[in-house]
Amino acid sequence: MSNEVPISGFCLPDFYEVEEIFKRNMSQGDPSCGHEVGACVSIVIEGETVVDLWGGYKDAARKLIWEKNTITCMMSVTKACAAICLLTLVDRGIVDIEKSVSYYWPDFGVNGKENISVSTLISHKSGVIYADAAPAGSLWQDGIVEKALEQESPQWTPGTAGSYHSFTYGPLISGLIRHVDGRSVGQFWREEISSRFNLDFNIGLNNEEALRCAEFIETPGTPSRDGIKINTESPLFRAWNPMPKEENFNSKNWLKKEFASANGHGNARAIASLFGGLANSGRIDGKQILSKDIIKLAISEHWNELDRMTNRHFRFGCGFMLSCPPFPFGGKKDNFGHTGIGGAVGFGDPDKRMGFSYCCNRMAPIADLGPFATPMIESLYRSI
Repeated sequence: MSNEVPISGFCLPDFYEVEEIFKRNMSQGDPSCGHEVGACVSIVIEGETVVDLWGGYKDAARKLIWEKNTITCMMSVTKACAAICLLTLVDRGIVDIEKSVSYYWPDFGVNGKENISVSTLISHKSGVIYADAAPAGSLWQDGIVEKALEQESPQWTPGTAGSYHSFTYGPLISGLIRHVDGRSVGQFWREEISSRFNLDFNIGLNNEEALRCAEFIETPGTPSRDGIKINTESPLFRAWNPMPKEENFNSKNWLKKEFASANGHGNARAIASLFGGLANSGRIDGKQILSKDIIKLAISEHWNELDRMTNRHFRFGCGFMLSCPPFPFGGKKDNFGHTGIGGAVGFGDPDKRMGFSYCCNRMAPIADLGPFATPMIESLYRSI
C-alpha cells in the first residue's frame, strides 16, 4: 500500500507528536488491526481547538478523499448524546431524575419496571437489556421496539446492579424523551444541541448530511460485531435481535432513521468540542450546554463492576462511560466519555478542561481503545 495518504488540517506545535502518530496510523496501519481507511482526530483545550486533523478516504475503494466536512457513523458514542438530551430536560426542571420513569411514561411501568427511576434508567442500571417482544429485524418499524420495552421485564432488580444496555439504551432514553417533550431524540438533539452549539453530529441525517457521510466498513472478527450478528450464545445477539442481520451500517434506514444506541453520525471535531465543553464547566463557544451541578451529577460514579453484556469491567455515570480498564481515557479516573464499536471515542478531562475525539470509517477488530487512538491519547498527555 502506498504511504501517500492524503492528510489535512492543523496541529499546534506543542502537539506535533499527535500529528505524526496520526500520519503513521493512516500510512502504516497496525499488524493486529490492519490499515485505517479514513479518520479524523480533534483536541479542544479550554475552548480552543489545538488539533484538528483528517485524512484518508471516504470509501473502501480509496477513491474518495476524506474531506473536512466528512462525517461517519460513531456507533455508541451516540448513547452519550442521547443522555445529554435527557440531562437537558433534567437541567430545565422538566424531568425529575429521582421520579419513576412510569410517572412520565405510564405504559412502561409494568412487569417489574414500576419503580425504575430516571436516574436508574440513564445510568444503565434498569436491567432492561433486551426487547424480546420485538420480532427479529423489526428495528425500523415505527414503535415496535418501544412497545416491546413496555412489555419487557428487567433481568435483575432495577437499581441493584449495572450492565451496559448495548441495544436498548437509545430506545429507552428516546421513549422517555418523547413522552415528556413530544419530540424524537434526534429532533431534540438537532434543535437543542447540535444546531445551537454548531456540532456536526446528528441522529438521523438529512439529505445533505447523508451525501457527506463516509462508507462504514465492517470487519469480521470485531468482538462486539460478531456478538451482535454471529455468535448466537452471546447476550449481544439476543439484545440486538431486532436489528436486521443484513444491516451493514450504510443502509438508507441506518443513515436517515433514528436509533440512539448507535446510528449517530458526525466527526471528531464535533465530539471533541462537545466533551471539551462539558469538561470546561459546560461552556461551548460562550454558551452553556449543561449546568455545573448537572455535569457533576452526570460524571459521578453510579456503578463500577463487570458488565453482564460484554464481560468487561466498566464504570458508568449518568449516560457517560467513566475511565475504566478497557477504556482508560488517558488513565485519569475522573475522565468521562463514550466509545463506539470499531474505534470511535470521545472523552472529556475536567482537570485539564479538555476534550478529545477520534473516529474512523473502518471498524477495527478491537474490544478496547485499540492501537490507533491510544498512542495519540498518550502523546496528548505528554504534550500537556
